[in-house]
Amino acid sequence: MQTTVDLPQAFSVRDEHEIYPIRHLMARLNPDLRVVHVATGVHVNGGCTVFWGLVYQNGQPLEKADVERALQRAGLDLAHSGPIQIPTQRVAQPDVAACPA
Repeated sequence: MQTTVDLPQAFSVRDEHEIYPIRHLMARLNPDLRVVHVATGVHVNGGCTVFWGLVYQNGQPLEKADVERALQRAGLDLAHSGPIQIPTQRVAQPDVAACPA
């Protein structure tokens, strides 16, 4: 089955440890997708504090506005939540041990 999904997309879980199985499942479904924990806060409809994750494509440049928009669509109350962590691009570092002396 195939579908088209606009990325980035946000989701919430009650326990921080629930993000890891989601990350593992998404990696098995599509190795180009990344799942990261980006915020801790409450839903606009109230309730307890939850952990907010973000699904995005590897290599996709993420702006703060894109991440905030995805979190708002998912229901994060930005006014009553903590800071948002924007995922950064990881660049492979050269192996310094392989350099000739």
